[in-house]
This record gives sequence, C-alpha cells and structure tokens, in this order.
Amino acid sequence: MRKRLRLVEARAHKDWTLHEAAQWVGCAPNTLNRWELGTMNPSAYYRTRLSDAYGMTKGELGLEDENVPVMSEGATGTALELLRADFTMYLMALALAEYDTCWQVQDVLIGAIEEVTMKSSDEVLRERREALQRLAMLPMLNRGQRPAEEILNTCAAGLTACGYLALGKREDMQLVGSMIAAYLPLLQAITIDSSRQQKVAAALLSQALQIKSKISYHLEGVKQATMYAECAVQWAKKSQHKTILIMAQRELLGAYEWTSLQHRAETLTIVEETQRLMESKQGARVKPMIQSWVYTGLAKYQALNKHEDDMKASLDKAEETFFASPDSTAVPVYIPHSHARLMRHKAISYAYLGQQDKALQLFADVIDLNGDPFTAKLPMAERTYLGVLSEAMFSSLKVPNAKKDKDLSIALWIKVMEKSLELHSETYFNEFTIAFQIMEGVWSDDAHVLALREALVHW
Repeated sequence: MRKRLRLVEARAHKDWTLHEAAQWVGCAPNTLNRWELGTMNPSAYYRTRLSDAYGMTKGELGLEDENVPVMSEGATGTALELLRADFTMYLMALALAEYDTCWQVQDVLIGAIEEVTMKSSDEVLRERREALQRLAMLPMLNRGQRPAEEILNTCAAGLTACGYLALGKREDMQLVGSMIAAYLPLLQAITIDSSRQQKVAAALLSQALQIKSKISYHLEGVKQATMYAECAVQWAKKSQHKTILIMAQRELLGAYEWTSLQHRAETLTIVEETQRLMESKQGARVKPMIQSWVYTGLAKYQALNKHEDDMKASLDKAEETFFASPDSTAVPVYIPHSHARLMRHKAISYAYLGQQDKALQLFADVIDLNGDPFTAKLPMAERTYLGVLSEAMFSSLKVPNAKKDKDLSIALWIKVMEKSLELHSETYFNEFTIAFQIMEGVWSDDAHVLALREALVHW
C-alpha cells in the first residue's frame, strides 16, 4: 500500500474537501479517500475523470502507468479477469457490493458502463445491451421481506440500466416501461413503511418517472409523457433532493413545451422557481452540465413568451456551463446532453421567437442542410438527430413564402418520416403528419407533395 501524494496535493491545490472533490469526479468520498490512501485503484474511466477534474494529466497525478483493476482489493487476478469477461456478472457484482448510499451504486455502475462503451465494437455493444437488460431486472429479485436499503440499492442499479436502455430501440424502451412499472410499488412501499428512507425512495421514484416520461413520447404520446413528468415533480418535492427536483422540473418544462399555450402561466412560474433553486448556494452544488441542460429549457420558455433578452442570457449561461464543465459525463444517463443538443435547443429558442431564418442557420451548424442525406456535423444520438431533422423541417416551412425551399422541406420531411417509422415514435409520427398538412396547404397543387400522402401509414 502506497499513499498517492500527487492526488492528495492536486485536491489541496484546488482547496477542495474530500466531499467536494468527489462531486467533481463523480464518485463516493470514501472511494476517493481509498484512492488517495492507495488501498484501491481507480479504473481507467475514473483516471480520466480525475484528470479532467483536477486539470492535470494522468502522469502528473501519478496514474498514467498503473495496472488498474476495478474491483476491490479482495478479488484475485484470475477471478477478476473471469468476472470482467462476463459483463453481466461484472455489473451484478458491482450492483450487489456494499455502499453507503444508493447514489454511489449509480456512480460506480455508470463508471463501469462508460468504460466498456469506449470499446465500441459491435460485439461489445451487444454484450453491453444484454448486460443492461439483465441488470434492469435485478430489482425483481426483491421478493419477500428485504431491508429497505437493499431494495433502494437494487432499484438504483435497475434505474441506471433503464437510463441507458431508454436511449435505445423501441423494444428496449418497452422493457424499460415494464421494469419501471415493477419498481414503483417497491419504492412507494418504502415511502410509507420506512421513515428513515422515505426521501431517498421518493427521489428514486422521481428518477423512475422522469425516465418513464422520456420513453412515453415514443411509446404512448405527449399526454402520457406529461402526466409522468408531473408525477416526477411531485415525488421530487417530497424527496427534498435539490438536483432531482431541478431535473424533474426541467423534464416537465419539456413536456409542457408541446402544449405551451395550455400551460403558459404555470410554466413561467416553474421557470422562475427552477432558476432560483439552481442558482441558490444552499444545498448541494448542481453539476455544470446539468445547469447547461436546464438553462436550455429556460431559454425556450423565455422565447415562447417573447422575453428575448432573458432568452439570450439563459443561452449564454447554457454555453458557459457546458464548455466550462470538467464533468461532462457526470450526469444521469437519461439526460444525454451534448454540444449537438445545446445547439438544437438554441435553434429552437430562435424558432419560438419567430426568427426562422436564424433557427435554420443554427440547425445548419448541426446537420448539413445543403443536401440529402443531411449528414450530422456534430456527434449525436439517433434520437437527437431525429429531433434536429424535425425541428429544421418545421422552420423551413415557417419562413416567409418568398424564402421557402420546397425541395428542402420535402427532403427533410421524407427523412423525418423514415426515422420516425424506424423508431416507431408516436410523437414524431404526429409531427410529420402535421408537417404534411402544412405542406399540403402551402403547395396544394404540387403533385410531388400530394403523392407523399401515401406514406402516412401508421405501423
């Protein structure tokens, strides 16, 4: 055992407590303490996180050439190799280890999953998906009388898996929906029966319902997604967990965005409350990447209400926190914030102001609008790409008639249709149906436009 003095000195240079440093790194304070003491080794994923947090190279931190295992020092080399070779068993072992809180369970699992994701061969990604599917089922083992802490940890592990699977294909989203339906009664029972763990269970319930809201846009539609988002806020308030509440309110703002006129007065109140809560120095520090994601939501509602100066200020803060953040991956996995999503929300904000030309210029910074197949200019998830295509399509239809480009609008519409049908997304099916009605009205005598009606077939 050898104390890692460079890690200790790096933290001292930042003038961070052990708890503050652990927040930046995205690990538990006791885990960071063990790394500093030399009783445990950080994984390759966490070596990168340590390097980002302290603004130093791995070599400067004394971590560059270490042969780093991820499991505890009790595992033998052979056992460790066998365990890591079976990613399902590896995640299960991590999930069932001892932790001080359920949030540590999620931090450790996210670290392990992200480390494997870097090795992006098809075979590795297939094994990762299968392992996540099995991990999502872990809470189903909670039969009979189990301690509340054990149920919370397994549900936290299951929700971590669900967060990743929710970003996948329709069958993955369907599995997530059925698993969350199984978690809810387990967690609700703890809010009734365990006074000591009520708030933690409420926070996990909010997290579960936020994930449920996200998948419901595609599986059920906007109305159901909004209902789940509203329930997520209610549980977040009961949890008194600052970050969970901020994320839940941001999710609700996203749901209300689809019906902005119906909820306009209520959303302005939520915007003000969320901004005040996020910028408050009381309670836990909100991670910069989460702040960036929240500020994009605030900007869109300020744009809807024609508060242009406030919108621009929020967009500036969204960019500042995004690019200043050393912990770009230290956010819940169901919030896939990225540079592409930042630019997407910025473009939507200008579209809501009625500045469709400006919006199209910003969308053109994200995807190539100069020709099919609209190649992505920034890395992004498939669902983000679909969102950018759809919103660019509507902006192309809302510019003044003299600036309308029929060929561009039709090409975008066809691409949105193809991607929507591939995902079987209820919300985006409705979107390209509405867009067709607009095109039909604008170019009512165009044979090419009218022929597109044949494509309006629900799966």
